[in-house]
Amino acid sequence: MAKTKVIWTATARENLETIGDYIAEDSPARAVDFSQRLFDSTVQLEDFPESGTECQEDPTCRQIVVEGYRIIYELSDEKIDVLAVISPGQDADRILPIQKKVRAKIK
Repeated sequence: MAKTKVIWTATARENLETIGDYIAEDSPARAVDFSQRLFDSTVQLEDFPESGTECQEDPTCRQIVVEGYRIIYELSDEKIDVLAVISPGQDADRILPIQKKVRAKIK
């Protein structure tokens, strides 16, 4: 079975950087470690693209949860697009539609 390519969208990378910057205000070392952990959690998707749970806000998306942070992704036949990293307390109902519209314009 071929591996599925995982692609982090610009928005998801920006989310990850913002999270890292926020954590770095208290602990730069923890920021690097946690950001890497979030990023690395998507590696499993190459072999197991459906390993995340379905998003309640949008059943076309799936998610991996790491310490309350939700990594939202969408599957297609040829790839996996990581759409956003949503911090605990953020409103995914508001964020997800915006990310999907941005991605649709890029295609």
